[in-house]
Amino acid sequence: MRRLNFWQTLAIVFLALYFASIFFFALRPLLGWRIPVFLGPVSTLFVWGFAILHAWRTLGWRRALAFFAIAFVVGLALEAIGVATGWVYGGYHYSERLGFMVFGVPVLIPLAWFMVIYLAYCLTQKLIGDRSLMWNSLIGAVAATAWDVVADPQMARTGLWIWDRGGEFFGVPIQNFVGWWITSFAVLILYHTVARTLPPQPISAHAPSFALLPVVAYSGLSLSFIIGYAGQGEGAMAVITFFTMGAMSLIALAKS
Repeated sequence: MRRLNFWQTLAIVFLALYFASIFFFALRPLLGWRIPVFLGPVSTLFVWGFAILHAWRTLGWRRALAFFAIAFVVGLALEAIGVATGWVYGGYHYSERLGFMVFGVPVLIPLAWFMVIYLAYCLTQKLIGDRSLMWNSLIGAVAATAWDVVADPQMARTGLWIWDRGGEFFGVPIQNFVGWWITSFAVLILYHTVARTLPPQPISAHAPSFALLPVVAYSGLSLSFIIGYAGQGEGAMAVITFFTMGAMSLIALAKS
Protein backbone atom coordinates (compact mmCIF):
# COMPACT_ATOMS: atom_id res chain seq x y z
CA MET A 1 0.00 0.00 0.00
CA ARG A 2 1.48 3.34 -1.07
CA ARG A 3 1.74 6.05 1.55
CA LEU A 4 0.52 9.53 0.71
CA ASN A 5 3.15 12.26 0.54
CA PHE A 6 2.72 15.80 1.84
CA TRP A 7 1.20 17.26 -1.35
CA GLN A 8 -1.26 14.41 -1.81
CA THR A 9 -2.27 14.78 1.83
CA LEU A 10 -2.74 18.53 1.34
CA ALA A 11 -4.97 17.86 -1.69
CA ILE A 12 -7.12 15.58 0.46
CA VAL A 13 -7.30 18.25 3.18
CA PHE A 14 -8.53 20.79 0.61
CA LEU A 15 -11.12 18.29 -0.60
CA ALA A 16 -12.29 17.60 2.96
CA LEU A 17 -12.66 21.34 3.62
CA TYR A 18 -14.58 21.68 0.37
CA PHE A 19 -16.95 18.88 1.37
CA ALA A 20 -17.45 20.51 4.78
CA SER A 21 -18.38 23.80 3.10
CA ILE A 22 -20.77 22.40 0.47
CA PHE A 23 -22.62 20.19 2.94
CA PHE A 24 -22.86 23.19 5.27
CA PHE A 25 -24.67 24.94 2.39
CA ALA A 26 -26.80 21.86 1.69
CA LEU A 27 -27.95 21.39 5.30
CA ARG A 28 -28.63 25.08 5.91
CA PRO A 29 -32.35 24.95 5.02
CA LEU A 30 -32.90 21.98 7.34
CA LEU A 31 -30.95 23.32 10.31
CA GLY A 32 -31.56 27.06 9.95
CA TRP A 33 -27.88 27.98 9.81
CA ARG A 34 -26.75 31.40 8.62
CA ILE A 35 -24.26 31.39 5.74
CA PRO A 36 -21.15 33.56 6.24
CA VAL A 37 -20.68 35.85 3.22
CA PHE A 38 -17.11 34.65 2.72
CA LEU A 39 -17.95 30.94 2.60
CA GLY A 40 -18.83 30.79 -1.13
CA PRO A 41 -15.53 32.27 -2.39
CA VAL A 42 -13.52 30.30 0.19
CA SER A 43 -15.28 27.08 -0.87
CA THR A 44 -14.25 27.76 -4.49
CA LEU A 45 -10.64 28.23 -3.39
CA PHE A 46 -10.73 24.93 -1.47
CA VAL A 47 -11.81 22.91 -4.52
CA TRP A 48 -9.46 24.86 -6.81
CA GLY A 49 -6.58 24.02 -4.45
CA PHE A 50 -7.57 20.36 -4.56
CA ALA A 51 -7.89 20.34 -8.35
CA ILE A 52 -4.56 22.03 -9.08
CA LEU A 53 -2.67 19.81 -6.63
CA HIS A 54 -4.33 16.67 -7.95
CA ALA A 55 -3.57 17.65 -11.56
CA TRP A 56 0.06 18.40 -10.66
CA ARG A 57 0.55 15.07 -8.93
CA THR A 58 -1.22 12.91 -11.54
CA LEU A 59 -0.57 14.70 -14.85
CA GLY A 60 2.80 16.29 -14.11
CA TRP A 61 3.48 20.00 -13.79
CA ARG A 62 3.62 20.70 -17.55
CA ARG A 63 0.18 19.25 -18.31
CA ALA A 64 -1.30 20.65 -15.09
CA LEU A 65 -0.01 24.14 -15.91
CA ALA A 66 -1.25 23.87 -19.51
CA PHE A 67 -4.69 22.73 -18.34
CA PHE A 68 -4.96 25.56 -15.83
CA ALA A 69 -3.68 28.22 -18.24
CA ILE A 70 -6.05 27.16 -21.03
CA ALA A 71 -9.07 27.05 -18.70
CA PHE A 72 -8.19 30.39 -17.09
CA VAL A 73 -7.57 32.26 -20.35
CA VAL A 74 -10.49 30.79 -22.31
CA GLY A 75 -12.84 31.13 -19.34
CA LEU A 76 -11.85 34.73 -18.63
CA ALA A 77 -11.97 35.74 -22.30
CA LEU A 78 -15.44 34.29 -22.97
CA GLU A 79 -16.79 35.55 -19.65
CA ALA A 80 -15.51 39.07 -20.43
CA ILE A 81 -17.17 38.94 -23.85
CA GLY A 82 -20.32 37.55 -22.25
CA VAL A 83 -20.54 40.26 -19.58
CA ALA A 84 -19.87 43.02 -22.11
CA THR A 85 -22.17 41.83 -24.91
CA GLY A 86 -24.46 39.02 -23.71
CA TRP A 87 -23.43 37.00 -26.77
CA VAL A 88 -22.01 33.91 -25.09
CA TYR A 89 -24.21 33.07 -22.11
CA GLY A 90 -26.99 35.68 -22.30
CA GLY A 91 -27.18 39.05 -20.57
CA TYR A 92 -25.80 38.99 -17.00
CA HIS A 93 -23.45 40.70 -14.60
CA TYR A 94 -21.56 39.69 -11.48
CA SER A 95 -22.04 40.84 -7.91
CA GLU A 96 -19.16 42.58 -6.13
CA ARG A 97 -19.50 39.90 -3.44
CA LEU A 98 -17.24 37.66 -5.54
CA GLY A 99 -14.28 39.99 -5.07
CA PHE A 100 -11.69 41.55 -7.35
CA MET A 101 -12.75 41.77 -11.01
CA VAL A 102 -10.96 41.91 -14.35
CA PHE A 103 -13.03 43.13 -17.34
CA GLY A 104 -16.16 42.81 -15.17
CA VAL A 105 -15.35 39.18 -14.27
CA PRO A 106 -14.34 38.16 -10.72
CA VAL A 107 -10.95 36.42 -10.70
CA LEU A 108 -12.62 33.53 -8.86
CA ILE A 109 -14.64 32.71 -11.99
CA PRO A 110 -11.79 31.57 -14.30
CA LEU A 111 -10.37 29.67 -11.31
CA ALA A 112 -13.75 27.95 -11.03
CA TRP A 113 -13.73 27.14 -14.76
CA PHE A 114 -10.54 25.17 -14.24
CA MET A 115 -11.81 23.20 -11.27
CA VAL A 116 -15.17 22.32 -12.85
CA ILE A 117 -13.63 21.26 -16.17
CA TYR A 118 -10.84 19.33 -14.45
CA LEU A 119 -13.34 17.33 -12.39
CA ALA A 120 -15.38 16.72 -15.58
CA TYR A 121 -12.21 15.65 -17.42
CA CYS A 122 -11.37 13.08 -14.71
CA LEU A 123 -14.96 11.84 -14.65
CA THR A 124 -14.87 11.35 -18.42
CA GLN A 125 -11.59 9.45 -18.19
CA LYS A 126 -13.28 7.08 -15.79
CA LEU A 127 -16.42 6.78 -17.94
CA ILE A 128 -14.84 6.13 -21.36
CA GLY A 129 -11.06 6.09 -20.89
CA ASP A 130 -8.91 7.67 -23.60
CA ARG A 131 -11.45 7.09 -26.38
CA SER A 132 -10.42 9.93 -28.69
CA LEU A 133 -9.72 13.64 -28.57
CA MET A 134 -13.19 14.43 -29.93
CA TRP A 135 -15.22 11.99 -27.82
CA ASN A 136 -13.44 12.87 -24.58
CA SER A 137 -13.92 16.58 -25.25
CA LEU A 138 -17.59 16.19 -26.20
CA ILE A 139 -18.51 14.11 -23.16
CA GLY A 140 -16.30 16.11 -20.80
CA ALA A 141 -18.10 19.28 -21.91
CA VAL A 142 -21.46 17.61 -21.16
CA ALA A 143 -20.25 16.64 -17.67
CA ALA A 144 -19.03 20.19 -16.99
CA THR A 145 -22.26 21.73 -18.29
CA ALA A 146 -24.30 19.35 -16.12
CA TRP A 147 -22.67 21.05 -13.13
CA ASP A 148 -23.95 24.42 -14.31
CA VAL A 149 -27.43 23.06 -15.06
CA VAL A 150 -27.57 22.05 -11.41
CA ALA A 151 -25.72 24.96 -9.81
CA ASP A 152 -26.75 28.04 -11.76
CA PRO A 153 -30.37 28.31 -10.54
CA GLN A 154 -29.17 28.23 -6.92
CA MET A 155 -26.16 30.52 -7.43
CA ALA A 156 -28.15 33.13 -9.34
CA ARG A 157 -30.84 33.08 -6.63
CA THR A 158 -28.23 34.03 -4.03
CA GLY A 159 -27.29 37.11 -6.08
CA LEU A 160 -23.71 36.09 -6.90
CA TRP A 161 -24.60 36.91 -10.50
CA ILE A 162 -27.72 38.43 -11.96
CA TRP A 163 -29.47 37.48 -15.21
CA ASP A 164 -30.67 40.70 -16.82
CA ARG A 165 -33.88 39.18 -18.20
CA GLY A 166 -34.18 35.93 -16.29
CA GLY A 167 -34.60 32.78 -18.33
CA GLU A 168 -36.61 29.72 -19.23
CA PHE A 169 -34.87 27.23 -16.90
CA PHE A 170 -35.58 28.21 -13.28
CA GLY A 171 -34.67 31.80 -14.11
CA VAL A 172 -31.60 30.91 -16.21
CA PRO A 173 -31.56 31.39 -20.02
CA ILE A 174 -31.04 28.28 -22.14
CA GLN A 175 -28.33 30.19 -24.02
CA ASN A 176 -26.22 30.00 -20.87
CA PHE A 177 -25.97 26.22 -21.09
CA VAL A 178 -25.07 26.36 -24.78
CA GLY A 179 -22.32 28.83 -23.90
CA TRP A 180 -21.17 26.62 -21.05
CA TRP A 181 -20.90 23.60 -23.33
CA ILE A 182 -18.99 25.59 -25.96
CA THR A 183 -16.57 27.00 -23.37
CA SER A 184 -15.95 23.60 -21.78
CA PHE A 185 -15.50 21.92 -25.16
CA ALA A 186 -13.03 24.61 -26.28
CA VAL A 187 -10.96 24.19 -23.10
CA LEU A 188 -10.93 20.40 -23.32
CA ILE A 189 -10.12 20.09 -27.00
CA LEU A 190 -7.31 22.65 -26.63
CA TYR A 191 -5.96 20.83 -23.58
CA HIS A 192 -6.10 17.39 -25.22
CA THR A 193 -4.32 18.80 -28.28
CA VAL A 194 -1.57 20.45 -26.23
CA ALA A 195 -1.21 17.48 -23.87
CA ARG A 196 -0.24 15.25 -26.80
CA THR A 197 2.93 17.33 -27.18
CA LEU A 198 3.84 17.13 -23.47
CA PRO A 199 5.13 14.11 -21.54
CA PRO A 200 2.81 13.14 -18.66
CA GLN A 201 5.58 13.00 -16.03
CA PRO A 202 3.44 12.51 -12.91
CA ILE A 203 5.36 13.61 -9.84
CA SER A 204 5.15 10.25 -8.10
CA ALA A 205 3.30 6.97 -8.09
CA HIS A 206 -0.14 7.29 -6.57
CA ALA A 207 -2.74 4.87 -5.30
CA PRO A 208 -5.83 4.24 -7.45
CA SER A 209 -7.90 5.75 -4.65
CA PHE A 210 -6.05 9.07 -5.03
CA ALA A 211 -6.64 9.08 -8.78
CA LEU A 212 -10.37 8.56 -8.13
CA LEU A 213 -10.74 11.61 -5.86
CA PRO A 214 -11.98 14.04 -8.58
CA VAL A 215 -14.83 11.62 -9.30
CA VAL A 216 -15.56 11.52 -5.56
CA ALA A 217 -15.54 15.34 -5.54
CA TYR A 218 -17.97 15.52 -8.47
CA SER A 219 -20.19 12.89 -6.83
CA GLY A 220 -20.14 14.62 -3.46
CA LEU A 221 -21.10 17.91 -5.08
CA SER A 222 -24.06 16.28 -6.82
CA LEU A 223 -25.18 14.72 -3.52
CA SER A 224 -24.94 18.07 -1.74
CA PHE A 225 -27.17 19.68 -4.38
CA ILE A 226 -29.72 16.87 -4.13
CA ILE A 227 -29.87 17.32 -0.34
CA GLY A 228 -29.94 21.10 -0.62
CA TYR A 229 -32.70 21.27 -3.22
CA ALA A 230 -34.77 18.64 -1.41
CA GLY A 231 -34.37 20.56 1.84
CA GLN A 232 -35.65 23.72 0.15
CA GLY A 233 -38.69 21.86 -1.17
CA GLU A 234 -37.46 22.06 -4.77
CA GLY A 235 -38.10 18.47 -5.80
CA ALA A 236 -37.82 19.19 -9.53
CA MET A 237 -34.25 20.43 -9.21
CA ALA A 238 -33.35 17.52 -6.91
CA VAL A 239 -34.61 15.08 -9.55
CA ILE A 240 -32.76 16.93 -12.34
CA THR A 241 -29.56 16.80 -10.27
CA PHE A 242 -29.88 13.05 -9.68
CA PHE A 243 -30.42 12.26 -13.37
CA THR A 244 -27.60 14.54 -14.60
CA MET A 245 -24.62 14.85 -12.27
CA GLY A 246 -25.82 12.00 -10.08
CA ALA A 247 -26.26 9.52 -12.92
CA MET A 248 -22.81 10.22 -14.37
CA SER A 249 -21.29 9.97 -10.90
CA LEU A 250 -22.90 6.58 -10.20
CA ILE A 251 -21.74 5.14 -13.54
CA ALA A 252 -18.18 6.41 -13.01
CA LEU A 253 -18.04 5.02 -9.47
CA ALA A 254 -19.45 1.68 -10.65
CA LYS A 255 -16.62 1.44 -13.19
CA SER A 256 -13.96 2.10 -10.56
